[in-house]
Amino acid sequence: MVYAVVFLSIPALIDPSGTGLLRAAGLRLLLGLCTVGLLFAAALFVDKRPVYRFGLCIDRYWLTDSVAGALIGSAIPTAAVLLGLAVGWLAVPEAAFTLTASTLANIGLAIVVTVCIALVEEFVYRGYILTNAIEGLDLRWVSSPVTIASAWGISAFLFAVVHPAPTLLVGFHYLGAGLLLGLAYLITGQLALPVGIHAGFNFVSGYVFPLDQDPSVSIAPLAVQGPEWLIGQAGVLQTGFQLSAAIFVVFYGWWRSGSLGISPAIKSKIRDKS
Repeated sequence: MVYAVVFLSIPALIDPSGTGLLRAAGLRLLLGLCTVGLLFAAALFVDKRPVYRFGLCIDRYWLTDSVAGALIGSAIPTAAVLLGLAVGWLAVPEAAFTLTASTLANIGLAIVVTVCIALVEEFVYRGYILTNAIEGLDLRWVSSPVTIASAWGISAFLFAVVHPAPTLLVGFHYLGAGLLLGLAYLITGQLALPVGIHAGFNFVSGYVFPLDQDPSVSIAPLAVQGPEWLIGQAGVLQTGFQLSAAIFVVFYGWWRSGSLGISPAIKSKIRDKS
């Protein structure tokens, strides 16, 4: 609830009439700092646990997980765009991309925006909500798989609810994204992989191949010639490729730990019911 109040009130604090990437980056940085503060306060006064238990145990895997996540996340819109180009649903306009100092600055700001969004939302919906949902649903008469699956679904549902969804199809897209990001957290027990997936997807879909908006920077602008519900940023193609990304997440977790399944760090949050 405090996070929601902060999220809604911060835009009024930074030049309410301003627009563009600079204002967006400032808003996201401020929200990120506030979220980190809230997370530490919750860990200290509410949960009474060290903050690293929210998937923030920074170790030698963090950089590898982040890079792998960024590759997986960016592959979702890239695959959808390549398929759209191959069948004629997308076209490349004649306007060419020009690399200037202003464009480089905008790309840097776009990276700040996407990384901050990924960090904040993963801290809240995976690190805090999913962790507490697993422990809160850990009832003696509920099996461990049901506990984890229920918590996973709750965090994904809340993630979808807070994102604008004018159609049911868009809502399913965000629900699928929440499930994918939650899966990455459950398999690794850390937030690095879901943060990388989140940031990679947002940057590529929002600024490299923007389909649903006219951003301040567009590295490879495309013209949509196919149905929006199919090829759009929250269309069927990108939603479908989330399943392929989930398979990559599972195999990455297998390569990383040598075993398939839920991370021991997640399993340790559930009581032994034997």
